[in-house]
Amino acid sequence: MPSGPELLERAQRIADDVLFPRAQERDRAALLPTDGLDALAEAGLFGIAGPPTEGRPVLDFGTARRIMAAVGSGCGATFFVWVQHHGVVRSLTSSANTDLAVRLLPDLCRGARVAGIAFAHVRRPGTPAVRATRCDGGWRLDGHAPWATSWGIAERFSVSAVTDDDPTDRRLVRVMVPGHDVPGLTATPLHLPVFASTGTMALDVDGLEVFDADVVDVQPLATWRAGDRASASVGQPAVLGVADRAIRLLSDRSDADARSAAERLRVELDAAWDRDDELLPALPTLAQLDPGDADDVIAAASDHRAACLHLARRATSAFLAASGGGGMDLSHPAQRLTREADFYVIQAQTADGRAATLRSS
Repeated sequence: MPSGPELLERAQRIADDVLFPRAQERDRAALLPTDGLDALAEAGLFGIAGPPTEGRPVLDFGTARRIMAAVGSGCGATFFVWVQHHGVVRSLTSSANTDLAVRLLPDLCRGARVAGIAFAHVRRPGTPAVRATRCDGGWRLDGHAPWATSWGIAERFSVSAVTDDDPTDRRLVRVMVPGHDVPGLTATPLHLPVFASTGTMALDVDGLEVFDADVVDVQPLATWRAGDRASASVGQPAVLGVADRAIRLLSDRSDADARSAAERLRVELDAAWDRDDELLPALPTLAQLDPGDADDVIAAASDHRAACLHLARRATSAFLAASGGGGMDLSHPAQRLTREADFYVIQAQTADGRAATLRSS
């Protein structure tokens, strides 16, 4: 069984040797080439969020986040598809629908199949964007999901919806559907300045019926939102991977100013990881804390998220400045890393994260 440090070493090696050399090419592709995903699957990195079976280790939060940062440092588009997959694996791992988990998890954890997800709309307050209505033997879904990644890449897709029969007792319903040719579901491409190859779509859902056998779970919406608020507050570790890549490239420049900037930014990056390790242990225990104490933990994590975003944007801007006009060519990593750093400002953004980012601006 590979250890956590061994998996981290594999992730960084793949990022350096497989992902980074072709990252600009993948970024501009009509649909993401799968060579990077194949390499991650071969290295055993598709099941790191799965159950501890078949020789998969249980990773601590810090190691898991460093693996994500390593992959994110190599190719943002590959990372974004790969990380969405883990969200589906986590939900299936904790699902009470054991038949569904047994049916899907082995292939997903091996990387034999890729999974995608549509759930960001559930974070929005007010009327559910995608509604779930109980029907004979399952659920009917209707509405509009404005953001769904890996369409055309993933073979299985998780779609989240919210019941609207009782506004005081809404429930989250998560279902699994095929990743293509789904009756009652229409995908429209989003035109993005970054990660355009990731099959990110808006989904129109009209009478999509899903049997109970393909329902991942049904839980109180308030419970899900509390957990999501905690997990999203600390931010996406890939943003530190982007910062690391920019700093490494900056340190390779020949001029003394670039190397000096890289040294200062490296000190800040190391401090950011130390802060990450300080904050992570408190997040899983939020349910046991008084509301005020929980709010304080989330505020601290959100401030850390904002600081990491600021660091990545300064690191990528420094690398772009050192690269000069050539850094704006689509074949150059400087412009891509700058766009990726900007993307993480809104990725997994909650009200807490938005407020912290604005406070730090």
